[in-house]
Parts: sequence; C-alpha cells; structure tokens
Amino acid sequence: MLEMLRIWNFRSIEDSGPISFSKLNILVGCNNSGKSSILAVPLLLKQTLLDKDPSTALVTSGPLVDLGSYLDIVRTEPETKPFQVEFRLTRSERFPFSEFKGKSDEKDQEVFMPDQWKLSFLFDADANEVRVKAFELTDTGSGKEIKGTQSGKSWSLEGIPEEIRPHLIVDFMHFIPWFRPFGPKPDEKLASKVTNFSFSLHMRTSILSWQFERLAYVGPIRERIPRYGVLGTMPYSELTPSGQNLMRVLSSSGGKGRRQLLGKLNFWLDKKFQMLRDVRIVNLDRGGLVRTLVAKDRAGRQKINLAATGTGISQIVPVVVQTLLGPKDGCLIVEQPEIHLHPAAQTTLADLFLDSLQDQRQYIVETHSEHFVLRVRRRVAEGKAKPEDVRIFFVEKPGDHTTLRMLDLTPTGQFNEWPEHFFDEGYKEALALAEAEQRR
Repeated sequence: MLEMLRIWNFRSIEDSGPISFSKLNILVGCNNSGKSSILAVPLLLKQTLLDKDPSTALVTSGPLVDLGSYLDIVRTEPETKPFQVEFRLTRSERFPFSEFKGKSDEKDQEVFMPDQWKLSFLFDADANEVRVKAFELTDTGSGKEIKGTQSGKSWSLEGIPEEIRPHLIVDFMHFIPWFRPFGPKPDEKLASKVTNFSFSLHMRTSILSWQFERLAYVGPIRERIPRYGVLGTMPYSELTPSGQNLMRVLSSSGGKGRRQLLGKLNFWLDKKFQMLRDVRIVNLDRGGLVRTLVAKDRAGRQKINLAATGTGISQIVPVVVQTLLGPKDGCLIVEQPEIHLHPAAQTTLADLFLDSLQDQRQYIVETHSEHFVLRVRRRVAEGKAKPEDVRIFFVEKPGDHTTLRMLDLTPTGQFNEWPEHFFDEGYKEALALAEAEQRR
C-alpha cells in the first residue's frame, strides 16, 4: 500500500506537499485541477519498473499512462530543475525476504530495508536520456538513511559505512539504486560486509517491484464489452486500464476460482446495483475458444448479450471485476468510476470499495460524483466505516499550479471545515430556483 506521496515540478504541480494516504482515498475537484497528474505518478513508476530495459530511468509514455516525453511532464526548467518524487510504501510481512537479516549476527550487518524513497530526475541533453541525479533512501524502522548525489561521473554518498563505501559501484535498475560489489577488491574481512550490504538492497529492489506489481488501474473511459471474445488472442490474463481482456479474465480463473469471481460479480450487479442477473459465460463453438457474456435483465429477459446492454454496464463491470480481483496489500487506482451511472448506482460504488477495506486493500479514486462522497460520509456516520480509513482530498488550481488539501472527516461524517467551491453547485442551483420562484 502507498502510505505517502510527494511530487515536485510535475505538470501543474509545483510541490504537492506530503499526501498521506489511508485505505479509501478520494480526490475531488474541478476539471483540469491536477487530479489526474497526482494519479499519474504511481502509474509512471510502475510502468517504468515493468519495462524490459533496466537502463531506462523513467518511461513517460507506456501502457498505463501516456504523458509524452520528459520535456512534456516537467513544469519548469527541464535541464536544470528536476522532477522529484518521494513515496513511502507499507512494510509488508508477506514478502518472503522481509525478515532477512543477513548472513552474520553482527549488528552492523543487519539489512538496510528502505521503505521511503526520494528520487530526482533530470534530462541529460548530451545523452538524450533521463537520468537519476540524486536519491534518498530511508529505512523508517531503524531511522537509517542513504543519500546519493551525482557530480559528473562520480557519486557522493552519505549513510554508507566508510569502510565498505570504496568497494561499491553505484548502478541503477530503472530508478532504483543498486550498490554493486566490487570496486577495489576488499580484504576477506570486509568481503562479507560488502556482499551483505549489496544483497540487502537487491532484496529491497525485489520487494519494491513486488509491491508495484500489486498496483492496478482502471482508466476514466472503459471500452464497451465485446459481443464475443476469442481466447488465446491476448498476451496477458489481466484486465487493461480500459477494461479490455474482460472475457479472458473471467474465463481464465479456472474452475472454482472462476465460479467465485462470477458469483461475486453477480452479487454486486444483481443485489447491489440492481442492473443484471445471472451473468455467465457461454461457449459459441465446440472447442470453447469463442465465448460471450450473457445475462438476464431485471424484467426477466434471458440470454441478453452484455454488448447489447446500456453503456453504464460496460463502464461499471471492469470496475467491479478489478475490485474483486484486488489482492491483499494491493492498491487500485480508479478514475471516474461513476461515468454513465445514475445517482443510485454512484452511491453503491462507494459501498463496493468500502466493503473490501477489511481485506487490507487500498483505493485511490478520482471522482466528480457528489453522490459517491455522500454515501461514504453516510457510512462513516453510521459507524460502518472508520473516519481514519477515509481520506478526501480537495484539488484546486487557483492560479497556474495545483494545490491539494485533505478534508478531515468527523465520526459523524461531517467536515471540520467546508471548503469554498466544494460541491456547492446544488446549493447554488437551489438558491437560484427559489429566487426565480419568488420573482414569478
């Protein structure tokens, strides 16, 4: 899970300040205020780690997010003022190497396991590439910190024991610093310390990649559900941000897993959203390679192809499926889940996310739906959600840069301070309506 994020010099963001996340995080604000820019940064980091070329420090245009070139994302002075990002991830005890403590009982050989990272990127015009120019790695458990700043072709390092520092070479796997042994060969006494230190950070790299693999994304516009799907034509058995590959995902769970996924999908579409009943996969050929999704509508009509249902169905199904597939310790970023849905369904969306918070899942939701936010506030007031599990962020762009502030929820679902321009359109329209009635 993502505990904290801070962004500098990125698109409309000058300095976001520390954004402290909880379990359900909701970003609201006007169009073009910078909400999508905040969501883009974790996706930018993930797609970089997924790239097959480890020498690439930052992949700005890829399958998850297309931001153009590095020069397009930097707010000012791309060759002198860096794009910076700082983030902290939850320490997970589920990773197999999380308890690794080195090969020695010596205290100074305990693993350095950073969970907070600060990275500075600059564009190298001569090499025509983006490079990491500085980094800060912090192990919040022990309070230890390693800093590195590049000067020319060499690195100035802080926080590494002086005796092993000369025997390490600073290298990178994407944006992750890797202290590779050896520089000058150490004596036998130092060799284990050098290798232990290098190995511990290699394990941290694996954990970091593992955590970002558990980050999923549903984009703001989902594709319509296809009339049929041919299995084996897609390279991956996962849902794309636009909802593509739905047929394969629902078909590839296999046996009990597929029945459970379809059962949960039907529960939400029928009992909660009250849209469709008995969604199921039907084979269109003898080999079962060509399949379609059919369902019953609320009026009892049977075997309706989901491609022939309303646009709202195509928009909501990928959101529900991706939510149900989310692993423990995972994070799901969703943009505008409410699109093409009527108000009742928008409120049910909030219950969809709140229902799975007990499974240690995290959601970061960008929305324009007042109904969604009202349902969350209601559940807090009813005691069905904890106020500390919900964070609502109001994003604005009063001038030429984005500002962000967290709105504290009370146990009764109220805000300690109601911000100006926060979902006040309903009040303005009601006031205008009353004035018009009086004039008549």
